[in-house]
Order: sequence, then structure tokens, then C-alpha cells
Amino acid sequence: MKCECKKRRIAQGRISEILKNWPEYKDARLETIKPRSVGQRNAIQTIRENPTGNYFLGGYYQQGKTHLLVAQYRWMADAGMRCILLSAQELMEDLRKAETPMDGRPPYESPVLRMIDLADSGHLFIDDIEKAPSRSGFRAEMLFSVLDRIKRRQLGLSVTSNLPLISDTGKDLRQKLTDEV
Repeated sequence: MKCECKKRRIAQGRISEILKNWPEYKDARLETIKPRSVGQRNAIQTIRENPTGNYFLGGYYQQGKTHLLVAQYRWMADAGMRCILLSAQELMEDLRKAETPMDGRPPYESPVLRMIDLADSGHLFIDDIEKAPSRSGFRAEMLFSVLDRIKRRQLGLSVTSNLPLISDTGKDLRQKLTDEV
């Protein structure tokens, strides 16, 4: 069992790594995030009440979805929980590297696949899932595989999208993730 000081160092390292890529969210914390709308207030309150829950944060651009996602990630990392935060682009690059032969080099070990296949617990955070690049069926197959494994193993998942999950009018996330080039 790890001592508390080591857990804190690991958590701070994870958070620091995320903030290198997304410095605009350096102040993202569940305790201090301020809502800009009724919908945001409800989402913030729901996540504050259950910060380890699974969430789909959907809505228009620039509405605070990623800010709230990073705040939830930060809360979990500070609590010493296993969690990974990636953009959809980063997730697909990680999965593609794990699936691509390396010409004699040792295979790439994906942290995402390691967590969802081997860890006792964990939470995957995916930002802007609709922006996952599409190439010859890989996106739909890999996303289904990852999401199915997360569900079967009862791990956590929080996702942001600028598209609605399902819509009767126009484009929705379901259509976007199954459309191929």
C-alpha cells in the first residue's frame, strides 16, 4: 500500500501532465467552478454530489464542458483514484499505436488498454469524442471495443461532445461515430 505522500505526488504528477497540454484549465476545480447557465449549474451540482459518476457532457462550443471534465478529473486524481484524461484525437492515436506492428520493436503498451483490461478500478475521460479521427472502420470498432470493456468491467467514463447523443434533426453523436470516410 502506498503512503499518503506518495499518492499525493502521483496525483500532482498526473494533474501537472494534463495542465501542460491544457493550461487554460489550471483553475478547474469542482469546489470553485462557477456556472454560466441553469444547465451548467445542474451539471456542476450533479457532479459535485457524485464526482466518481459516469457523465456525458453535451452542448454547444464554449459552454464549459471541458472545464467541468477537467475539474472532475482533477478531483479524482487528487483523491488518488486511477484516471486517464485524453482528447478523442489522443485516444485514437494511443489505440492505433497499440494495434500497429512495430517492426521488431517491443509492442506499444497502451495505458488506456492496460487500465480497462487489468486495473481493479479506473475512470477514462474523453474530451470531444466526436472529433475522433475516422479511418476505414477503425474508429467505430475501437471505440465500441473500449466502451464495451469499460461497461463490462464496471469502470468509469466521462465524455464531452459538441453534438447531442441522439437527435431527430441534423447530425448527432451516434451518426458521427459510425460514419466512415
